[in-house]
Amino acid sequence: MKPVCVITGAGGGLGQDLCHALQEDYDVVATYRSTIPDIPSQFQRPLEGTAGGADAPGNVSALSGPAYLVQADLTCREDVKRLVEVALARYGRIDALINTAADIKFHGNLRDLWQADDYPQSQMLLNSIVPMQLASAIYQYCWKDQPDENARWNRSVVNVSSISGLYVFEERGQAFYGVSKAALNMLTLYLSLELAPYSVRVNAICPSRFAGTAATRRVTEAIRNLLTGDSTGTIVTKIP
Repeated sequence: MKPVCVITGAGGGLGQDLCHALQEDYDVVATYRSTIPDIPSQFQRPLEGTAGGADAPGNVSALSGPAYLVQADLTCREDVKRLVEVALARYGRIDALINTAADIKFHGNLRDLWQADDYPQSQMLLNSIVPMQLASAIYQYCWKDQPDENARWNRSVVNVSSISGLYVFEERGQAFYGVSKAALNMLTLYLSLELAPYSVRVNAICPSRFAGTAATRRVTEAIRNLLTGDSTGTIVTKIP
């Protein structure tokens, strides 16, 4: 029986790489907002385990296979709820959460904020609040009453932050992106304290830009190490 991993932002480069890298060792439930990820999924071939008999959802061997994709707008609370319910309905549990979904745009200068649209609110929501809401939903549905199971399955949350959340850069328009990632780092530390009594680990990783395949793979491997390790309350800033 494989552990079950929820990956958000699977339409992006890192999200797709994580799905490819982890699906051999995990049953993956991956979300996308608009771009269907180019990964093996139910869209390439029908998933087994959707009918009665030997292929019923209770048959674990029938459930193994490609990633299960869920279209969702995670800034909508109902979509967060639906994602967790779908994952639990299909696999019966959630063992890991990797938050990669993010608004990565540099929207504008602070001096122009008075004339801007609501990008600060929407960027903060997606980049820092949504990962907490999703972790909270999984806790309420799955982890709250299972401390022993949490420890046995080494359950954890990994938030993908950014070096922009650690330092101030002079690039124009980066302020709210950086602040949203700094907030994610602090929220990660607070969440790690709250979930420690339930044997759930919480960490974050702060990569710099990783446009190339090799750099993306290094970030993926660092995330895998956080999933399989024993650390909690860690903000990883150095990626081998």
